Amino acid sequence: MKNIKQISFLLITLLMLWGCNGGFKTTDKGLVYKFTQGEALKKPYGPHHFMLLNHMLIGPNGDTLENSFKSDTLEELPYPLQAKNELLEALMMMGSGTEMEVKINTDSLKQKIGGSPLIGLLESGKEARFIIRVDRVLTAEDYDAYRNQKFLNRIMAENKLIDDYAAKNGVANLPDGGWLLDSTKMIKYRIKQKDGSYDIAHRRLEDAPYHKGVKAVTFHCEVYNIDGTLLVNSSMEGRKYRSEKVGTDPFESALAIYDVKCLNILPFYLLEGEEGEFLVTSASGYGNRGRVGVPPYAPLRVIIKSVTLE
Repeated sequence: MKNIKQISFLLITLLMLWGCNGGFKTTDKGLVYKFTQGEALKKPYGPHHFMLLNHMLIGPNGDTLENSFKSDTLEELPYPLQAKNELLEALMMMGSGTEMEVKINTDSLKQKIGGSPLIGLLESGKEARFIIRVDRVLTAEDYDAYRNQKFLNRIMAENKLIDDYAAKNGVANLPDGGWLLDSTKMIKYRIKQKDGSYDIAHRRLEDAPYHKGVKAVTFHCEVYNIDGTLLVNSSMEGRKYRSEKVGTDPFESALAIYDVKCLNILPFYLLEGEEGEFLVTSASGYGNRGRVGVPPYAPLRVIIKSVTLE
């Protein structure tokens, strides 16, 4: 009877300790974690695997510092082969469909993730938390297929936005509303000439730029989100922009002066007195990261005019 009471007391004590710790475990290397979905791998994956996941970083006061769950795309990471820190150790334990919560000291966090002002301002000696959810772990072959399909889906989605805009904003009495398409550069465009007419006879972007011997051009520009939100207006800034080139093909060798990549390139295809309107994919815009006011993978409407040669 006495032994039964001792065992019962021990079980109750263990359950109380488990409850006080919230179900977290600590590894030999100091990782403090608990699985909130699924369980740890019995054996880590080998090389040539990739993880698709989301994560959230929560500060000591419960404020969200990072949250990739709000993104419309999964993060992509090579599967770690060595547990060089707590987070890599956590990832090595996770398989497809698992979710883990990790506690990490703010001082350790600052050492491992530098460069973030929000993390740098965290109070020392406190505890932050990572929520990590692994959607899938893929082989190299499956990962290549995933990347290719993702790229195709992105291009199709961006081009649909561009096509919808062009269909609603065509020039009356012109074939296709005056819009031309360069499918290799993924740019839809129309050029208004000095006399106000549109040049639909020449597919400019398929030819070499007009200004072959010109090292630089200056120009005015306006840049909009495809929904019409103004992002850049050089006239309002009170200055003209300037683009240089360092080779014969500016699409390959234009100097990357501006965040909107096509501003380094397209002015070389316009004659003085012309105005070009270009609908470009994110590859020629702000790319896959976007910027303030511009979401990732955002197509843009770009107007270039008042081109002068240097």
